[in-house]
Amino acid sequence: MKKILIFEDNSEIQLILKLFFKKRGCEPLLYGDASEAVELARAHQPALILMDIIMPGKDGLEACKELRSQGITTPIVMLTSKAFREDRERGMLAGATAYILKPFNPKDLDAVVHPFLV
Repeated sequence: MKKILIFEDNSEIQLILKLFFKKRGCEPLLYGDASEAVELARAHQPALILMDIIMPGKDGLEACKELRSQGITTPIVMLTSKAFREDRERGMLAGATAYILKPFNPKDLDAVVHPFLV
């Protein structure tokens, strides 16, 4: 069962993502902030990381940069409401593999994450 690290502080979105990944035979691991992202990625060896940008504590951009600087190559999908082109560019420069806007369509999310789950 592939593990998915999910850094998202909204409990409703956490529930949606939990159900989404369980339905796909994955084990979602949910965290409300990314303050321990590197340690959790090393401990769980996930197939995929989903990262919100706006969270309490360490934000998703900072966490993404830290993950990459520590040699973690796991695909990172930014899942955020930050919709400006500059936000997307900052996410990709931080090391994100993909960038999806909230609210998201499950079909769009599936299209992005499926290649990492097969």
